[in-house]
Amino acid sequence: MNSYQDCIALGYLKIANIYNKNNDVKKAFYYIGKVENENLINEETDFEIVLYLNLLKSLLYYNLGERVTALRQMDEIYEKTLEQHNAYYTYLINWQYAGFYNEMGDTEKALKKIKIAYQYSKIYRENKNNQYKMHKTKLAWSYKTTAYLAAVYVDLGKLDSAKIYVQESLGDLKKTSDKGVLYFTLFNAAKYYRTIKDFENAQQYLWICKKIANNHFKNVPHQKPVANELKNLYEEINEKDSAAFYADMLLDIQTAGEHQSYDLKDFIDKRDELEGKKEKEFTERLIWLLSGTIVIGVFFIFLFWFYYKKYKSRNLDTLDVPHQPPVQECIFKEVIQLAKENNAEFLTRFNEYCPRFSEELLKVSPLKISEVRFCAYIYLNFSTKEIAGYTHTSVRTVQTKKYNLRKKLDIPVDMDIYVWFSKLLK
Repeated sequence: MNSYQDCIALGYLKIANIYNKNNDVKKAFYYIGKVENENLINEETDFEIVLYLNLLKSLLYYNLGERVTALRQMDEIYEKTLEQHNAYYTYLINWQYAGFYNEMGDTEKALKKIKIAYQYSKIYRENKNNQYKMHKTKLAWSYKTTAYLAAVYVDLGKLDSAKIYVQESLGDLKKTSDKGVLYFTLFNAAKYYRTIKDFENAQQYLWICKKIANNHFKNVPHQKPVANELKNLYEEINEKDSAAFYADMLLDIQTAGEHQSYDLKDFIDKRDELEGKKEKEFTERLIWLLSGTIVIGVFFIFLFWFYYKKYKSRNLDTLDVPHQPPVQECIFKEVIQLAKENNAEFLTRFNEYCPRFSEELLKVSPLKISEVRFCAYIYLNFSTKEIAGYTHTSVRTVQTKKYNLRKKLDIPVDMDIYVWFSKLLK
């Protein structure tokens, strides 16, 4: 049973990590919340899952700009991690500390943590007395600490030390064929060579990184850093055309990343919606079954009572069976909640609630999807202040959008916009 719960918890955390990589922090927190709300973590839970949960929550808080909370999340589990006497866990948490400190500009603390991570990653790889059950991916990724240590020394301007670890990390590539490690190692080596003005080696390594990213990691976190580093390189060697090319590529990568994030989110949302419908259908069938059983039971009790009284009482009251609210009312409540959350699924559910709304609206004027969505807020009778709050915009912006809609929909000046929308479907 506990192993089964570990699998569910790990699955939720993996989904949360996917959403995090696609910048959907809200959905990531939702799946982390499922781990906690369903009580999947207990004293018997595998510590690796507990560590994974804390590291992922810490990363999410950091991405939200809540650095103190992020570091506190790791501080809470750091001592317990050391108590496991597991080199893999120790190197992993120190690796994340180093990443946070380096991005915060505290390179001295970053250096301290990455040194610990480097030390324990080597202990993990050595695996004396076969203490650890080795995993191919974990083993390969442990080599990244060497390249990252070199990168921190570059940031500190300690190029002699950086050179030592750059050479070591390049030598480590003979021990693994993992494309992710190759990418990470060559990328940080390229940063070192660009710093010492060895532009030929820097360019060569960045081109390899670009090829790896194009063939194996077609996502923003791998494509963008290489394009940015190549742009900086060509700016330094005054090759303006190449620098401009990679500047344009950065914009394209950003746009593609946004589309990719939307498509992935849409796919997962549809899958979740399908699973939700199946669960709802099962619940409804169960309710009908229980209701039927109750009705039959009541019927027999009533029949027994009827004969027991020997026809003394023939006033058969109708049972007051609680009924479910109408389907439309359920959808309406869900639509209101999605609107308040500014959820991407809002317009889809609203069109189910008012199937003719978008059709009738587009007959009046060819509006954009975002404008139709805004019209739906007005149709639901939300005030200007409420719309601004739910969509995270200013009151002035909402007022401007209303004014532009009046012009596009040709709403008379003397007619209230809410009245106009209320008459749209009549």
